[in-house]
Amino acid sequence: MTRKPPLAARKKTSATAARQKRSRGRPVATRGAVGREVIILAACQLLENLPPHKVPTVLIAQKAGVDPALVRYYFSNREELLFAVVEHIIGTWVAQHKLPDAPPAQQLSAHIAGMFDFSCRMRSMQRLMIDECAEAKSAAVRARVRELNADAVRHYAEFLHLKGEDAETSPEPLFMHIAIIGLCEFFAAAQPMILPLAPRHLNATQLAQRYRTFICGLVLDGLRSRVAPAAKVRGDA
Repeated sequence: MTRKPPLAARKKTSATAARQKRSRGRPVATRGAVGREVIILAACQLLENLPPHKVPTVLIAQKAGVDPALVRYYFSNREELLFAVVEHIIGTWVAQHKLPDAPPAQQLSAHIAGMFDFSCRMRSMQRLMIDECAEAKSAAVRARVRELNADAVRHYAEFLHLKGEDAETSPEPLFMHIAIIGLCEFFAAAQPMILPLAPRHLNATQLAQRYRTFICGLVLDGLRSRVAPAAKVRGDA
C-alpha cells in the first residue's frame, strides 16, 4: 500500500498549488513587471505601421509581452486604451516641439509647421481620433475627445486675441482648427495622388518642405495680394 506523505508535506504542496493559481487583482506579465506605459508604447509602435482597426487588444498584449488580462486590468475597454495612446502621442510631441518665445505670428507659423510635420509622421492619428475615439461607445472617452479638441480651439482663440464671450461665440477659432487640420492631413493622406502631379525637379521631401512653407503663408497672409492684380486686370478689361 502506498504511504501518504506526512501531513506537513501535504500542507506545503497545497500552499504551493494555491500560490500558482492567479489571485485576484493585477495579472502577472509574461516578461517581467510592466505597467500601463509599456502597453501604451506597444500600441503606439503597432499604430505606426497598421491602421487602428487592425490593432486589436490581443495584438497589443502580444506586442507588449503581457497577458491580455493585464490590458483589461489597466484599461476598462479598447476605446480607453486607444485614447490613452492619443494622449501619449500628443503629449510627447508637444513636449518635444515647444513653440518659440516669439511674437504671436511667429508662434502660429511654428504651430502650423509642427501640425504639418505631426500629420506626416502620425498618419493614423485622425482615423484613430475619429473612428475609434470620437465615435466611441464610451461616453467618458467621447467627453475626453471633445475636451482635447476644445483645448485646441481655445488655443487658436488666443492667437486671434479673442477672450471671454468673444472667444466662446466666435466661430473663427473653430474654423482655423478645422482648416489647419485639413490642410495638413490631406497632404499626408493623399500622397499617391499628389506626388505624380509634382514638378519633376522636386522630390517628396522637397515638395513637403515647400508645401509647409506655403500653408504657413496661406494662413498668416492669405492670397489677397496674389489675386488682387489679376482681378484688377479683368475689371479694367
